[in-house]
Amino acid sequence: MISQQTIDIVKSTAPILKKNGQQITTRMYEIMFQNHPEIRGQFDMSAQGDGSQPARLATAVYAYAAQIDNLPALKSMVEKIAHRHVQTHVTPEQYPIVGESLLQAMKDVLGEVATEEVMAAWAKAYQALSQVFIHREHDIYIDEERKQVVHS
Repeated sequence: MISQQTIDIVKSTAPILKKNGQQITTRMYEIMFQNHPEIRGQFDMSAQGDGSQPARLATAVYAYAAQIDNLPALKSMVEKIAHRHVQTHVTPEQYPIVGESLLQAMKDVLGEVATEEVMAAWAKAYQALSQVFIHREHDIYIDEERKQVVHS
């Protein structure tokens, strides 16, 4: 569970994330691919090149910030992303890589706005959201395995 203080801090960042989101996510991918080139193959690099992937992620990060206290509103987005993660073989071990890269990008882009308090709140919020995805993706993998057993 996320504390009310964390929720309030993350929600307070929504307007600046709406404004600077794509700059943050573009920087996040730069950091991630530089520090972890081994995961590049899991990404559609044309969607990186044309900016559509950073734009989609920016929209999702903003939506999470704006709706962190109303997670049912994010259900369809979580479903879509979780299914895409399963398609591209995202593993639970990769979530910390993305989290570190995202938090560093927020610091780089937001500068003074990215106070210790803001970054701590986002670290907690990211951890909570990553658990939602890890659990949902696990269930999707299990469902797919069951379907394969039934059809074999």
